Amino acid sequence: MNARLFVAVEIAEEIRKKLAAFQDTLKKLGTNVGWVTPENLHITLKFIGYIDEEKIDTIVTIIRESVTHIKPFDLQYVGVGAFPTNKNPRVVFADVIDSGGFLTKIHERLDNQFMGLGIEHETRKFEAHLTVGRIKTRKNVGNLMEGLNSYNGFDFGADHVTQVVLMKSDLSPEGAVYTRLYSVDLV
Repeated sequence: MNARLFVAVEIAEEIRKKLAAFQDTLKKLGTNVGWVTPENLHITLKFIGYIDEEKIDTIVTIIRESVTHIKPFDLQYVGVGAFPTNKNPRVVFADVIDSGGFLTKIHERLDNQFMGLGIEHETRKFEAHLTVGRIKTRKNVGNLMEGLNSYNGFDFGADHVTQVVLMKSDLSPEGAVYTRLYSVDLV
């Protein structure tokens, strides 16, 4: 049976709360945004997609190999923005500052090793971020961009990353439900 999987870094509860308050502020602007529920906020390192559950052990081995020699590290969450551009926003995000480049290193290792399982190589440059919402229509998008500007440089806090997780994503009409399948400690 196939499962929809991705590799991620989870975030601390205090950062989750600050991001939820940020979302609540933006929700008042009358825009049509699908907000990520606070418990689902995470940093995606590699989206795997649908894959046979029999390959999960191999995937966990790849994750372990990809974090070899990477010790726990710190991240900062400062500022917000929109992808792909401010003129044509589709995703609202909080910025992740990884001054040591650890997330990029792990992503590149995962991306290269998963190709052996037939998982496509990423064509876009990896940019660490926290997706907080997906814009559904252009309704009041100018208000949204003004709201984002008011959070320019806002400090959501810092986090100490000690593990990388394999997550399962089950899609439903109410939104995605994420289940942690495995965690791999950084040592």
